[in-house]
Amino acid sequence: MEIVLVRHAQPDWEPDGRAVDEPGLTVYGHRQAECAARCLAGDRFDHFYVSPFRRAVETAAPIAKALGMEPVQQSWLREMGLPSLEGQTSEQVQAYFEQAHARELDHWWDGLPGGESFRHFYERVSGGLEGLLAGMHGVRIHEDAGHRLWRLDDAPARILIVAHEGTNAVLLSHLLGIEPVPWAPMRFSNSWAGITRIHSLEIAGGWLWSLESFNRVSHLDALVDGHPGDGRSPTLIDPAP
Repeated sequence: MEIVLVRHAQPDWEPDGRAVDEPGLTVYGHRQAECAARCLAGDRFDHFYVSPFRRAVETAAPIAKALGMEPVQQSWLREMGLPSLEGQTSEQVQAYFEQAHARELDHWWDGLPGGESFRHFYERVSGGLEGLLAGMHGVRIHEDAGHRLWRLDDAPARILIVAHEGTNAVLLSHLLGIEPVPWAPMRFSNSWAGITRIHSLEIAGGWLWSLESFNRVSHLDALVDGHPGDGRSPTLIDPAP
């Protein structure tokens, strides 16, 4: 089985100089999404899932066209919840994240101030993934000598997911058996429209997940006039200063 994770392309967080809570993509972001679509066009997927947030849906649209598939929205793929920042200036948003990052590490488990806790976020995403894999694909966790492996009952499938930096970080952490920590999005920070691949490997009568490639961005090389930087976010969620 293979799972391919795509982070959404560059979002337009401040289309009129003020923050919005539900942004679409920038013009450049749409170009990134088209590049991701061309990169994935030669792949075959059995299932295609997407976060319901607009920036993910718009990223998935050209990919869906290239693949001839209709993505299915999954609410548990949403990014970690934030309080509303609608209408705030860049300076206000920057100050919010700077103050959040200055907190003691123990407070990071609470998530960003006024938003969803990391514990709830991790349970939402990991629980959603386990439910999807078990219900649709016959994949379940089982223990062997105290070690967590997976059992694949059905024929292996190839799954594509378009979501967010934080969501994809939790998915990777959970599948790879890495300790869940609220700085997981920094541990697995990835670029806008970056592509990550993991696949299952048989071991001792069960299966584990192996990281094949992380944050592939070579498909974006043609965008020479792109946005400065690589699109990685220093925050715990998608907004990048």
